[in-house]
Amino acid sequence: MSEGSRGSDENASTTPAPYSASGPGAGGDVGSAFGVEEVRKRWARLVADAAAGARIVIHAPHGVRAVLTAPTPDVIAAQGELPAFTMTDARQGLGNLVRAAAAGTPQLLLRYRTVHAQITHLAAAPAPEDTPSADTTPSPPAIAAPTPPPSAGTPPSTDDPTSGRPAAKAGRRVAGFATALGEATAARRRAVSFGPTALDEAAGGGALPGRLTVVVGAPGAGAGLLAAGTVLSATLAPAEDPDTPHAVLSCTPGRPRADVAARLTAAAAGVDHRRLRAGTLTDIERAAADAASTRLAAGGLLLDDGTDLTPDLLHATAADIAGLRLVAVDPLNHLVRPTADTGRPGPDVREAVGALRRLAAELDVPVVAAWETSAGEGPEVAAALAEADTVVHLTREGELAFAIVAERDLGPVAEAALRADLAHVRFTDPPPTPTGPTPTDPNAPIDATPPDNATTPATTPHQQAGDRNDPTAADAPATAPHTAPTPRTATGPAHAGARPAPAAPKTPAPSKARRVVPDTDEDPLPGAIAAAVAEELAAAQGDITAASEALARRAIPDVMELLRLSRAGSRYEHTWYPPLPDLLRKRSKEESDAVWEARPKWRNKHLPPGDHDVVALDMNAAYLSALKAHLPIGPLEHRTGPDLDDHDGPRGRKRRRAGIYLVDPPTWHHDTLPNPLGDRDEPGPLWITDPTLRLLLRCASPTYGSLCEEPQILESWTAVATENLLERLRTALRDARDAAIAEGDDVTLDYVKQMYAKLVSTMGGSNYNREINRPDWMHIIRSQAFSNLWVKAFKAHRAGLTVVRVMGTDELHLTTGDTDTDWRTVFTEGRGVGDVKIKDTYTLQTKDKS
Repeated sequence: MSEGSRGSDENASTTPAPYSASGPGAGGDVGSAFGVEEVRKRWARLVADAAAGARIVIHAPHGVRAVLTAPTPDVIAAQGELPAFTMTDARQGLGNLVRAAAAGTPQLLLRYRTVHAQITHLAAAPAPEDTPSADTTPSPPAIAAPTPPPSAGTPPSTDDPTSGRPAAKAGRRVAGFATALGEATAARRRAVSFGPTALDEAAGGGALPGRLTVVVGAPGAGAGLLAAGTVLSATLAPAEDPDTPHAVLSCTPGRPRADVAARLTAAAAGVDHRRLRAGTLTDIERAAADAASTRLAAGGLLLDDGTDLTPDLLHATAADIAGLRLVAVDPLNHLVRPTADTGRPGPDVREAVGALRRLAAELDVPVVAAWETSAGEGPEVAAALAEADTVVHLTREGELAFAIVAERDLGPVAEAALRADLAHVRFTDPPPTPTGPTPTDPNAPIDATPPDNATTPATTPHQQAGDRNDPTAADAPATAPHTAPTPRTATGPAHAGARPAPAAPKTPAPSKARRVVPDTDEDPLPGAIAAAVAEELAAAQGDITAASEALARRAIPDVMELLRLSRAGSRYEHTWYPPLPDLLRKRSKEESDAVWEARPKWRNKHLPPGDHDVVALDMNAAYLSALKAHLPIGPLEHRTGPDLDDHDGPRGRKRRRAGIYLVDPPTWHHDTLPNPLGDRDEPGPLWITDPTLRLLLRCASPTYGSLCEEPQILESWTAVATENLLERLRTALRDARDAAIAEGDDVTLDYVKQMYAKLVSTMGGSNYNREINRPDWMHIIRSQAFSNLWVKAFKAHRAGLTVVRVMGTDELHLTTGDTDTDWRTVFTEGRGVGDVKIKDTYTLQTKDKS
């Protein structure tokens, strides 16, 4: 290998060999290996080749390997006992299948309900026909001791005496599977804990040696606090060899090292940081602080608060430190020079990230850096930060924090819920969620905000680390609320009165009670709804009131379970806890965030004098209909300019974006129609959602009679969106509602209403629903309901009816005015979704105002 090609050696150990099979039947290609994403791209061909006899090695992060092969007779015989997936489901969940197969559980791929291929452990895969059988293959040779280098006059040997094969060329990084697996295991043992168990599990064990982890968060979110947790863990961790010195380098440019030392001491001792700095600790607390500071000093902690830190200077400093365990940089922003024209971080972000990645790889230590985001950052900064090996996106609302872990080649892979213990300047695991009956009153308003959870006694990070290794620690802390929170039956959601238990994050663990998924069109959602109702009726011994109250208590966990079921096999993965812009955060406990939902509260003040027969119509299931809205899939991205952010997708198709927009609204000049912006009186720009913006654009179009000018878009927070994200859930709830109405089943009818109404009211952040935090979805769905009501009012107005009042999400008051038009010729009367029903009729008397 030439000297110029040695720069690619780092990728040589992770990049698979190119696939060379020419089609089905090319089963002799034993060396074919791909990453998960590459297999997804070539899915149909690779599965066909595997079914024909090829062995396709699939590799996942952290050294996880499995092989895609034709099914073996013993696996086919055990089909009913092994996890089985349709080809579509297997392609979407391929990463999880590879991890489960590597853990020892074969994963079956079905085609037309027949086992077509299998994914199994690499060592358990059947050998190709041209290789020796298992009973004649010699065992792998032991690793030989390193031989001394040849003398100057002796040419280097080109053969490997232990394998009988020619040795790799100089500069290549070729190793056997056992060696690579041993290196991965050793790296996990040397991983540095972040502090919270949930985050360590989500990140694959913690901050791993040879890898760069960047913690990204808005100012005040606690990105630096999380990075400091790794410093504390690395410093307090016991040394593998007491005779070997070890050190931890913490670089905090711009932050005085005295403040850093005080914070680390407070976190290690579990004492109040403010009282530590003020010198008002009790004698017991002072003794704990002194003991903690002694342990930190003995742990080889080195603090660097110089403001002139650069990547090159950091590399030179770290390379001179013997026994280095960890390098931490907080914040990474100080290593990046701002651009001269904007004063914001420029292209140096990518260079800084690359320098830190090289530092981690060369020194084989974890490197953790904190990045504080700002409102003016462009998409190039996020793209540069994504070049890190691992990115932890951190958001915080009070004591509740959420971390999304993303891998460089996989994107988001896991989530974790954290608790911000600000008094002790650290993050911990959240307290376990009670599994008993919730105090929720079924008759309480759906939008009621519960009180904040009480805090738990403080524990030190090294105590948490000890609990992780203690087999008696049965009460594990709560973790990421993304996966199924509690074991459930095959058909029904959670048990009555049970709140969601702590859920496990997405970790490379064995298959989690995977069920066989037959290739069928049967939808499990209706059966789950019916089973829940039947379960509560049986538990209440036929008492309808008691059953309805129990179903109301379990409505939130049940609808979240239905949402998970509805997303099974989907083509894309949405984000439950995305990083949120500040405008989506509540300004205080009493004030909402900055988004205007355009809720209508309008009365026609220009009715002619006289008596008017008014009918008040109720729009059925307004929020259920509004679930069919364009919802952003991933985190929102900030953009400036007047565009709607729609752009061309694959094959020339239009890919719509949705989110929230800062607009300069148009003036409304119509007294007989409500303003699409609702009862807003304040002038000037405001943040509105996608449904409100699209409604204003329709009003400005000739189809709607050019009722107003187009709104001027100033900036936006949007992401690629889809209208079908909640469609399967909406359809199941609609069908269950229709069936309940037809059968006179008031219990199921109320249960369905509780589920969709509470889903909308709690998805924006609620102590009653810790499984999702999408305030953008909540605002969009509510605005969609208000937009739907305005469209119905406009439809009645165009038909000749007079709009008297428009209120809330579902109330429309009409009168015939001077025409004989019956409202039933405009709307369908009934109880179905999309129908309307009479809520009230009355006579409105108006006087001459002249």
